[in-house]
Amino acid sequence: MKAVIFDLDGTLINSAIPFKKMKRLIIKYLEDAGVTHGLLNDEMLNSEITSIAAEDLKVRGFPERYIKRVLSGVSDLMNRVEIESLDAASLIDGVPEVLRSLKERGFRIGLLTRSCREYAEKILRRFNIREYFDAILARDDVEYPKPNPTHALELLKLLNVSARDAIFIGDHLSDLECAVKSGMKFILFRRGSRAEDVDVLKIRDIRNVLKILCE
Repeated sequence: MKAVIFDLDGTLINSAIPFKKMKRLIIKYLEDAGVTHGLLNDEMLNSEITSIAAEDLKVRGFPERYIKRVLSGVSDLMNRVEIESLDAASLIDGVPEVLRSLKERGFRIGLLTRSCREYAEKILRRFNIREYFDAILARDDVEYPKPNPTHALELLKLLNVSARDAIFIGDHLSDLECAVKSGMKFILFRRGSRAEDVDVLKIRDIRNVLKILCE
């Protein structure tokens, strides 16, 4: 194993992003822009919301240029909500220790996040862990963010490693989907009683990454 790739919110950071509020704002914005009312709901992933909305606008005859402008507005809305949450976020216990130990052992370290680049950069610097990352790829750095595997594949290129030589650590099943589709190994990080009933390696303490990869 040559590289370790981390998700951000829920894996390295206790996120304060109000995801339900964000989704409701997005849905209202999209419905105001012409998406069929009632088609979207806040149980969907943001990636589902935007893809369904784009297809609905296309079917309803809106021009491609307009659809792109609407989706750009969604991205701006998400960015704003994420940045507003920065001050309330906190660092998950053990993260600096894990990153430092992995770096000392020669692993390349990447960050793969559906948050925006500005949020990712600011929050890593706030907690003094930016220096450990060899490459970062955020939502607005790519055309198709995770769970689309192209997001991960682009990060692997930046890290100059193959998928078989990398492991992805995340807290959501969409992270697992991204890892599987891109050919990476995966560790599901779930604390307390949140572990999912899926056949995948799971940890409840981020420090257990070191036991798996370094012992």
